[in-house]
Amino acid sequence: MKKVIVTVTISMLTLLGICLPQAAAVTINGQECAPDEIVVKFAEGLSDQAVGTIVSRLGGLGFTASYGKHFSVVHIPEGLVQEFVDRFDAHPRVLYAEPNYILKASFSPNDTLYPSQWHLQQLNMEDAWDISTGEGVTVAVIDSGVNPNGIDSFGGRLLPGYNGIRNVVGNAEDFNAHGTHVAGTVGQETNNGIGVAGVAFDATIMPIKVLNRRGSGRATSVANGIMWAADNGADIINMSLGGSNSVTILESAVQYAYGRGLTVIVASGNEAGPVGFPAAYPEAIAVGSVDINKNLAYYSNFGPEQELVAPGGDTTVDIDGDGNADGVLQETFLISLGFKNFALGWGNYFFQGTSMASPHVAGVAALVLAKNPGWGPEEVRTALTATAEDLGPSGRDDSFGYGLVDPVAALEYTE
Repeated sequence: MKKVIVTVTISMLTLLGICLPQAAAVTINGQECAPDEIVVKFAEGLSDQAVGTIVSRLGGLGFTASYGKHFSVVHIPEGLVQEFVDRFDAHPRVLYAEPNYILKASFSPNDTLYPSQWHLQQLNMEDAWDISTGEGVTVAVIDSGVNPNGIDSFGGRLLPGYNGIRNVVGNAEDFNAHGTHVAGTVGQETNNGIGVAGVAFDATIMPIKVLNRRGSGRATSVANGIMWAADNGADIINMSLGGSNSVTILESAVQYAYGRGLTVIVASGNEAGPVGFPAAYPEAIAVGSVDINKNLAYYSNFGPEQELVAPGGDTTVDIDGDGNADGVLQETFLISLGFKNFALGWGNYFFQGTSMASPHVAGVAALVLAKNPGWGPEEVRTALTATAEDLGPSGRDDSFGYGLVDPVAALEYTE
C-alpha cells in the first residue's frame, strides 16, 4: 500500500464551501503559504462594511470571515504575500496580519519493525518523507538480483530487470540474499503494517543481476548491467560491490552511464583500506560506512575518493541496548536452492557493510531527483555533498568525505 501525504491548508474558505482556482504555493520564512491570500485579525467591533472598506483601500480583492469571525482571510493578487502582510500589518485597525501558512501531515510509517531501523532514524527520514518519497525515479540495483517473493517486498514497483551474467532481459532473481537486502534499503514497501521501511519507498526498483549465488561476478557482467541500466530507463545506479583493481571495461561502463545522465553510487568497500573500484572512479560517488554513533565503521574503506558516509552498522555490538545487533535491518532470506521462486528463511535480518551504506545514499538521491527531476548527476552530487553532516576533522576528509548524508538538507538544497 502506498502512503499518501495530505497537505492541509488552514483556510476557512474550504469550510465555507468557496472554491478558488488552485495556485502554486510560495515560501516565506522557510514554509509554504497560500499565494493569493493572507490572514488578518481586525480590531474588535468593526462591521463587515468597515472591514470591506479597509480591504478595498489597501488593494485587497475581498475577504472571507472565519468561523465565529475570529479572523478574516483576505484575498490578494497572487504572489504578493509579503507585500500585503506588511501593508495590512501597518494599518491602525489591524491587530496582526500573517501569511496563510500551509501545514503538512507528518509521516511516521506503521511498519512493525521500523523502530529497530536506527539507521533510518539516524538520517531523520520521517522529515525527509514529508518532502519526497522518490516517486517517478528508477533506481537500478546492480547486485545479486532481487527476490520478489518476500512477505514485505516492493509492491508493484519492481521491474523485470536484466541478467548481466547471461545477458538476457529478466531472470534477475536473487539466489544470494545480498541484493534483496540492498534493494530493501533503497525502497522496501513501507507503511503497509508489516516488516520494515525503505528510504525511497515510492521509487521504482530495477534489479540487475551481476553476482552469482556465492556473491561474486565477473567485470564483464557488471559492465553489461551498468550499460543496460543506462539504456533502459534507470535514473540512479547503486552498486554495493567492488574490487581492489581498476578495470578498464568497468571504468568505461561507469563513464557511459554518467554520460547518459545517471547518478552512480558505489560502496567504497569493507577492507579498512583504500576505496575500491568502481567506487574510486571520479564519475561515481563513493560511500563509506558509519556505525550507530556516527563513527567510521571498523571495516569501512577510506581515502581521497570517499565522498559520503551513511549507516552501514556493526553487527558485533549492541550499543543502544535494544537486544539487537547494530546492523542495518531489511527483509531478505537465508538460503536459496538456486531455482526460480524458491527461497527459505524469509525474514528481516541485520547486515553490516558499506554495501548497506551505499543504498541509503542511492535512496536519498532518488528523493532529491524526484523533487528536482531536471537535475543531472552533478547537481545531485552537489546537493548530497554540500549538505552532508560534517564528521571528523572540519571540512572534507579521507575518512568521512564530506560527511554523513543528510536527506532533509539535501532536499532543501537549491542551486
